[in-house]
Amino acid sequence: NGLIWFVLPVCLVIVNDIMAYACGMSLGRKFIRRPFLSFSPNKTWEGFLGAGFFTIVFSWYASQYLAQFHWMTCPVNEFRIEPHAPLDCTPHPVFMPAQWIFPSQIFELLPRHMVRALPNVVQICSRSLVMTKQQPVFADDGMEEETATLFEQDNSGGEVMEELGPCISGDDRQVHSHFELVVQVYPIQIHTFWLALFASVVAPFGGFLASAIKRAYGLKNFAAWIPGHGGLMDRMDCQFLMALCTWVHYNTFIQLGTVSVHKLSYLYSLLSESEQDQFVQMLREHRGDV
Repeated sequence: NGLIWFVLPVCLVIVNDIMAYACGMSLGRKFIRRPFLSFSPNKTWEGFLGAGFFTIVFSWYASQYLAQFHWMTCPVNEFRIEPHAPLDCTPHPVFMPAQWIFPSQIFELLPRHMVRALPNVVQICSRSLVMTKQQPVFADDGMEEETATLFEQDNSGGEVMEELGPCISGDDRQVHSHFELVVQVYPIQIHTFWLALFASVVAPFGGFLASAIKRAYGLKNFAAWIPGHGGLMDRMDCQFLMALCTWVHYNTFIQLGTVSVHKLSYLYSLLSESEQDQFVQMLREHRGDV
């Protein structure tokens, strides 16, 4: 279903682990002196919160970058030794750029002068247009071709129509309607944001549990396979939780229908010979070949 669903969650956990160490060493106990975990005194609130911030930022830009490569988004159903074999497919809509309209109700909670200072935010105003008269439009041969409607921005009578558009500076006849922000994003960025949030809040508890186990048995590290990292288990404690979250998120919000040709072919191979004949017969009846 795309290598990105393996590479990106793994990288999120790695980035969170690295930034937790960096933020903890540089900012630990300088802002929050309250202990983070009693059984792991070296962990700090600054490391936990800083790691979450940088993990979310990394997920936003890394997902946009990786979504541009077919080797990351195209499903691979066979093993190839050639590292640069061509791979092409129709990208899933989640990997295609789309326009996202930021909820305008959120802007109403902020002062207008502050919202106007935000980049790419457009202030939309409404204008009252009054239909006053009909003016005929003539073609080159003098024949009446169509009728144009003239509008005036006053209240002299006639049918009133409301027009929405960007506010014009200095026009006193316009009334503020709302603020509008249209952002071009990849849908994968929104999904990865929630995965990054999980990797920052929930997945670290796998490491906390591992720390509690080591402290209970009086161990500093599980092993010495990876110098300075405490062994392979210390690298994989959060990955198991992250893999479970990615699988649930993908099958719930991305791939709503998990039936595929390759999956049906595999299930067909598990049937007995008589069941295979029955399946083929039902398939022919469904296609109307019989």
